[in-house]
Amino acid sequence: MVWQICYTGFLILDYEVIRKDIGVNNLDRQSLSNLNVLGLIPARGGSKGLPRKNILPLAGRPLLAHSIDHGIKSKYVNKIVCTTDDEEIAKVARDHGAEVPFIRPAELATDDQDDSGFTVHAIEWLRDKAKWTADIVILLRPTSPIRDIEHIDRALEILHQNPDAHSIVSVVLADKTPYKMFRQSTSKFLKPLIEHDQWEQMNSARQIYPDTFVLNGIIHAMWADIAIRDHSTLGYKVLPYDMGNEPMLDIDSIEDFHNIGKMLFDSRNQ
Repeated sequence: MVWQICYTGFLILDYEVIRKDIGVNNLDRQSLSNLNVLGLIPARGGSKGLPRKNILPLAGRPLLAHSIDHGIKSKYVNKIVCTTDDEEIAKVARDHGAEVPFIRPAELATDDQDDSGFTVHAIEWLRDKAKWTADIVILLRPTSPIRDIEHIDRALEILHQNPDAHSIVSVVLADKTPYKMFRQSTSKFLKPLIEHDQWEQMNSARQIYPDTFVLNGIIHAMWADIAIRDHSTLGYKVLPYDMGNEPMLDIDSIEDFHNIGKMLFDSRNQ
């Protein structure tokens, strides 16, 4: 997904926002240290690209254990829950410090499910069954096992300082501008990914276009009431946590797994 920064400082999708803030966000924005901050570890069992990846050993520990550690070391995260549909993954998560108070329903663990389903389920389960109400949720995906804890805490502080925001996500500068990209249309002809007044503008130097950003999956936090209200982990007032030129470190393949594992091993032996 590609984003651009609009003049307000929020990230917006690069097409017209058609929704309006309906004013449901009424949480008392008290001191961040006094809020309930949920670190949510999504780890379903049905990964197709790299089977059982969430519990494969990476630098001597199961993959998801690294993200659990990140939550434990944060100054602000005060509950860490793994949401999974898999009993073996649940046991591994518990053994490494996460709570697994429920097994995720199978319909929320399919390939076509987005993050909102399991996130809202976790928030509502904890509120209704455990009588614990999350104020902020931060997704700590196991596929991003290298995180600076300071990034987690700083992103949470920025979100807390901006109560009109809905979420905050980490981004890196896109190396290719979507203003020069096409998509396949229903006809035999290409269409610009982003509409232009004149198509010849696509031949202009990329420097004339605004900077665009790509999600890197390392930081993704939201107000819990927004997630419930909009059934969305983003909302539409999204703050950027700009990670500059840091490389994309996300595990999608066995090659990614080996490369990131080597980086972790080398960093611990310097």
